[in-house]
Amino acid sequence: MIDLIRLSLQGITRHEAERIAGANNLQVINRNGIITYDNMNTKFIDAFYIRVETNQTGRLKLECSLHKYYSHVRTGRQTNFDLFSFGNSKAAAKLLEQQTALDLSKMKVTYYEIGLNMNMATDCRIYLDQMETVGSGENKRPLFVNPRYKDKRVKTTVFHKTIKKVYKVYDKVFEMKDKRRTDLPDHPNILRIESIYKRVENLTLADLLTPATIERLTAQFIKDWRSVQFSPEIIAPKGTHQRKIILGKQILVHGTAETLYLYKMQHKEGSLTEWRYRNIREFINDEWNTFKNSITVIRNDKEREYMDKLAETLKHLNC
Repeated sequence: MIDLIRLSLQGITRHEAERIAGANNLQVINRNGIITYDNMNTKFIDAFYIRVETNQTGRLKLECSLHKYYSHVRTGRQTNFDLFSFGNSKAAAKLLEQQTALDLSKMKVTYYEIGLNMNMATDCRIYLDQMETVGSGENKRPLFVNPRYKDKRVKTTVFHKTIKKVYKVYDKVFEMKDKRRTDLPDHPNILRIESIYKRVENLTLADLLTPATIERLTAQFIKDWRSVQFSPEIIAPKGTHQRKIILGKQILVHGTAETLYLYKMQHKEGSLTEWRYRNIREFINDEWNTFKNSITVIRNDKEREYMDKLAETLKHLNC
C-alpha cells in the first residue's frame, strides 16, 4: 500500500558519492565545479530516481514508486493499478536496496503515499461527483475537483505547502490514458484512493516499515476512507421546493455554519442576490431545525457500493 516514497540522507562523502554513482550508472553533472550525480536521463527506465550532491551537505535523494518498481521487477511493466499490500511494499524496498547497493533503512523518509485501487461497477466519474468530504468531526475536509486534470476525474483536499496530510481520489484508468499509457488494465473502472504524507520528519524507512507503524497507518487509512461522505439522498414531503432539498443536502454535508458562510461569500462576491441570500439565511436560522425532522435521509447507492468495495479490497490485502 505504500507507493511513492521520497528518501533523503546527508553526509555522503565524495568517495561514497563516486561509489554510488558507479554502482547505479549515474550521470556526472558539473556546475561551476560542483559535481552532482543523477540518473535523470534513465529514471523512467530504472523505475527510480537518485541524486547525489557533493557539496557541503553531501545529500542523497531517492524517489521511487514502490508499486511500479515492484511491477517492473516482476513483469517488466511499471504499473500500479493492481492490488499492492504493505508486505509487497517491504519486498519492493528490499529489492530496491539490493539493486542500488544502498542501506535504505537508515535514510530519512520525507514524503510517502498510501494508496488502494478498487474495481468499481461503473464509471468512476459517478462516484467522484458524489464524494463530498473525507474525515469526521474537526478533521472533516471537503474534496475539491483538481482543475489541473480534465473531465473532473481527480478530487483532493487542500494541498497547500503547509499542510502535512492530503487526501486524493481519482480515476486510475483515466489517469493512465491521460498520460498516453498503452499498458491499460482489463478492468475499465478503477477508483484509486490515496493518503499523502508530506513534510515528514524524524522517520527512517526502517521505522516506517515496522509492524507497529504499519498497523497504525492501516487503521488510520481505513478510518479516514470509511468516513467519506457522499451526496445524501433526501426524501422530502410532497411539494417541497427543489431549492430546499438542495440546500438541505448541503447542510447535511457541511453543517449550518459552513453552508451559511459559503453563501455569504457568494453574496459578497456578487454572484448571489440579496433576496436569495436572505431567504437562505432565514431558512438556515429559522426553518432548518423543523425541516430536517420532516425529511428522510437514505444512503446513496454509490456510497453503499463504495463502502462494500473498500471492505472487500482491504480483506483481500488482509487489512
